[in-house]
Amino acid sequence: MKKLESRVIELNSKKYGNIVPIRAIPGHFVTSHSHINYFIDVTLLKSNQIDAANCAHALAHQYTSMDPIDTIICLDGTGIIGAFLSQELQAQYSNAEKKKIYVICPECANNGQMFFRHNVEPMVHGKNVILLLATVTTGISIRRGMECMDYYGGNLKGVFTIFSAIDEIGSTAINTIFTKEDIPGYASYLRRDCPFCKNKAPIEALVNSYGYSQL
Repeated sequence: MKKLESRVIELNSKKYGNIVPIRAIPGHFVTSHSHINYFIDVTLLKSNQIDAANCAHALAHQYTSMDPIDTIICLDGTGIIGAFLSQELQAQYSNAEKKKIYVICPECANNGQMFFRHNVEPMVHGKNVILLLATVTTGISIRRGMECMDYYGGNLKGVFTIFSAIDEIGSTAINTIFTKEDIPGYASYLRRDCPFCKNKAPIEALVNSYGYSQL
């Protein structure tokens, strides 16, 4: 089987142009929650200094609340983007509003539940929080993050991601650089509804926000 990299296409955001081109691979892929027809590879955007800074710049300008952020909670290995995002937000505040912004990552139990150690809890409790993810397909990871915020007493002020296939979770809007409209024909299916499976097409890789494992 050919390596998936041979099929990589680079796409620009309709909203932000070529500030951070995204890499997409067409095929039959499985996430922990769904089957998808494109693997969205954001590895370089999370790992490269310039790309991460550009992502943060684009996301920061989507935060329109008057409430200064205290904490950025980073999922999916988005810590570098989170650090740049904290700098971008600081630059928007007046001198009276400037303060330290915590950039933290939750731990995850075997069942996927997120949690924080006791010494990290004060960085969440009573704080204005942004939840930062790499990619969103079904929104399950966001819901878990929101449940975590409720449990630890954080005030969720925004959800930010590089790519999202959905626009909102409940009444919470998702601020994103790329949407499914930027990926021609992008689709996500429940296992029972997957047209690839119905046509006996083999699964090509198991994928998540960190990468893929080709089968």
